[in-house]
Amino acid sequence: MEKKRLSDLPDELLLKILSSLPMFKETLATRLISKRWKGPWKLVPDVMFDDDDTPFKSFETFMSFVYGSLLSTDAQILDRLHLKLNQNYSASDINFWVQIAVNRSVRELRIDLFGKTLELPCCLCSCRTLKELTLHGLCIKIVPPSFRLSSLEALHLLSVKFLGDESVASLLKICPVLEHLVVDQIKNDNVKISNIDVPTLRNLSIRNSKGKHGKRTYVEGSNGFVIKAPSLTELNFEDTLSNFTMFEPMPEVIKANIQVICDQSENFIGSLTSIQHLSLCSLTSKTPYPACTVFSSLKHLELCTCSAGWANLLACILNAAQELRSLKLKSKHSAKYSDPMSLWKEPTVVPDCLSKHLEILEWRQYEGTEQERNVAEYTLANATCLKMATFSTRCRNKNHRMLKKLKSMDRVSKTCQLVFD
Repeated sequence: MEKKRLSDLPDELLLKILSSLPMFKETLATRLISKRWKGPWKLVPDVMFDDDDTPFKSFETFMSFVYGSLLSTDAQILDRLHLKLNQNYSASDINFWVQIAVNRSVRELRIDLFGKTLELPCCLCSCRTLKELTLHGLCIKIVPPSFRLSSLEALHLLSVKFLGDESVASLLKICPVLEHLVVDQIKNDNVKISNIDVPTLRNLSIRNSKGKHGKRTYVEGSNGFVIKAPSLTELNFEDTLSNFTMFEPMPEVIKANIQVICDQSENFIGSLTSIQHLSLCSLTSKTPYPACTVFSSLKHLELCTCSAGWANLLACILNAAQELRSLKLKSKHSAKYSDPMSLWKEPTVVPDCLSKHLEILEWRQYEGTEQERNVAEYTLANATCLKMATFSTRCRNKNHRMLKKLKSMDRVSKTCQLVFD
């Protein structure tokens, strides 16, 4: 009987044999690998397997390439593995590929499944080198309580669906040293209230929107986030869907970019007691912090002027931010709202930040409305230390009436430079 070599077997049969081997037999599989998988298929430190690439004309060709690359005897340390899988693959295939990456001391892992379900590979529990995990376009199964990602520092959840509210919390609980979290939801999700409770978290970025970037869409029912991250230093929170948000005290946050649509409780930006840089867009009709709040460290404020009550919110913040050095006003959204414009209520006492500290005023999309003229006039008349006031308008005629009015406004600071761009 003629003996057949492993290399004589069809790709489909050979892949079936290799994929059925237990993960701990990787060394044996490497020895059995076909000669046709040697040479050009050498694993580089940063590799992506995408079954939608043109060279892969068939499922078998792609599988041959993946196994040939990962099982190469010349394989070295693997810094990053990206699996971009449009077709259906068994859990054993994905587990096998991830196991090899773990054996290669992988530091970053990304899995894209385009709407399919993922069960986290159990081999990740034994991985001591994995620092960053990105999951994109998939549904994740409930994570067992015993599962641990003990070295994971950064987690990116991009269009990830969960089986229920507790799945979000359970996933975060298995990451005991997590410092960076990104949550990007751009479609309707089945989780109504997302609980983010991570004591070690330093950087949090959340985007919860639908359709075009920044478009606001009101939803019915209770939808939103409860965030408890006492060690957080930087927050990027864009939520144009939720009608409920709660921030627990976050005394370490120094920089925050916040865009929300819902009326907030006093435990909103009032929890950011050490904030230094704040970019805020809010439709709230209430001051989103207790009346006695003082933002003693706030030096730079960017406020969106798209809401009806932006001017009065500005007045409140100016009183609370006694050390403010720079102020930027900008309309980030062009949407029209039904609420009537709240007229500017001039502060009875000039805020300390205007009379003692404000040096830079930058106003983008200045339209010259009555509301805007009143705020501009008050600021220029009371900002004693102002060095530069920049107004960006759509008007290119230097003799336009709007620009003439700005130029004629009294400036208490004799060194203030008025700039138009």
